Amino acid sequence: MCLTSAEAKLKLREFATDTSKIKLSKHARERMKERNISFKQIICCFEHGDITEGPYINIRGDYQLNVSVRTAGEYITTAVVIKMNENGDSSIVVTTFKE
Repeated sequence: MCLTSAEAKLKLREFATDTSKIKLSKHARERMKERNISFKQIICCFEHGDITEGPYINIRGDYQLNVSVRTAGEYITTAVVIKMNENGDSSIVVTTFKE
């Protein structure tokens, strides 16, 4: 099964309602601190963002995409991996930055 952009958007909205399905990589936490980006802004990307790249299958076989949104007067882009398996779907924020 190939994840379409519309399906990925629905998954992101679902994750935003259950934030336990959103994990932050160490790199993402470091970039959030460095770039003064809050977890709330990341959630806003999931809730209201537009997919600007992907989804495509990365080297680990997971779906990866970039999501961008204007939040708190700034444009934020978040790189997200969607992991789909029989135990339920989840996401990992790889990195985030301001444009």
